Amino acid sequence: MSTSLILMIVCFLALMVIGLPIAYNLLITTVVYLLSADLNIVQLAIKMYGGMNSFSFLAVPFFVLTGQLMLRGGLLESLVKFVNVWFGNFKGAIAIVTIGASLLMGSIVGLAVASAASLGVFLIPMMKKEGYSPAYSAAVMSSASLLGPIMPPSVLMILYCTAVGNTSIAGLFMAAVTPAILIALMQCVIAHRTAKKRGYPSYGKSTWKEKGQATLKALPALFLPVIILGGIFSGVFSITEASGVAVVYSAIIAFFVNRSVKLKDIPDMIVEAASTSGLVLILAGAGTAMAWGIANERVMSLLIEPLSQMPQWAFLLLVNVLLIICGMFMDDYASTVILAPIIAPIAWAIGINPLHIGLVFCINLVVGLATPPFGVTLFVTSPIAGVRIEETAKEALPFLLTTIAILLLVTFVPDIALWLPESMGYLS
Repeated sequence: MSTSLILMIVCFLALMVIGLPIAYNLLITTVVYLLSADLNIVQLAIKMYGGMNSFSFLAVPFFVLTGQLMLRGGLLESLVKFVNVWFGNFKGAIAIVTIGASLLMGSIVGLAVASAASLGVFLIPMMKKEGYSPAYSAAVMSSASLLGPIMPPSVLMILYCTAVGNTSIAGLFMAAVTPAILIALMQCVIAHRTAKKRGYPSYGKSTWKEKGQATLKALPALFLPVIILGGIFSGVFSITEASGVAVVYSAIIAFFVNRSVKLKDIPDMIVEAASTSGLVLILAGAGTAMAWGIANERVMSLLIEPLSQMPQWAFLLLVNVLLIICGMFMDDYASTVILAPIIAPIAWAIGINPLHIGLVFCINLVVGLATPPFGVTLFVTSPIAGVRIEETAKEALPFLLTTIAILLLVTFVPDIALWLPESMGYLS
């Protein structure tokens, strides 16, 4: 191991311990490596540009903007009402509504924090009003928001595929559909059993007339994921084109049908989309530069030989453990740009399908979003509910364990996830 590589590792860990934002950490660490290795500092700009120069990244601001239009355009309320009239007769109805709405929201926006924040301010007070404990209300929302980055379209999966190459974004989206639905169903089971145990109420049965009215009102919102996913999977348009179509469609509904969004709201929505996109781009650029430094030190050749001797199940188990630990301490986007270019080629070398390892990688990091000590969704939902993060984490544990169980099932029985991309011709 060279002195330059040691300095890179020490610098990265030291800056992470003192709490420097991960994007700046990656940039400074790469600069330290370049200087210590006596390489041209211009390489930083070249590699950063290469990491950010991807057409797929144009989808990020459009998907964020679509979420903003949904939230401000009244589409979110219609989705919640739709899920409520169909599933409100179960015990723990509002928790089930939260999970169902998060699944539908994830099929449009693809961001956990966006789902947790936008749905949380609306549904957590509703859960508290129904007699749910504040900590449990925050836990349900925190766990349900994980469906955002798993249910396609997913910004995390776009970033992963761009970082590693050799992996179809549309194929990875297809592979994620079944696990997302399984996680949502199991979370609903947990919510229902908890509600029965604690005596949380249901809403009672809705009439067919009420179901019809709610469904009719929700059709514009329900049609949006059909446009996005149907267009992508059928090959009518690319991921980026789908995101642009989604913005146009949601804008027409928000501005001209529901008339709940005004021109004065546009600057705020654009700022939100720009800030999220900027974060993804900076991390992609800085992570690519650092990954180049790691590759330049021939770390891959050192790792591939011993790890390629492992059976697939042992390697996958090792990846699961490593990524869940990383997810507990590091941002999922940062983990992707740093670790994906290392883990994916090793997995391919031992015969693991690119879509399979991509799905396992992304779901692992999503689990980290709700895992203490730095689970970001815990930090978003706990203040809304007015409780400490420790209380939310304790209540979220059954939901988290359920998600991990589905992750392990997908890890060791890949056909559960891969049947859909295989049937559509995306399995390589």
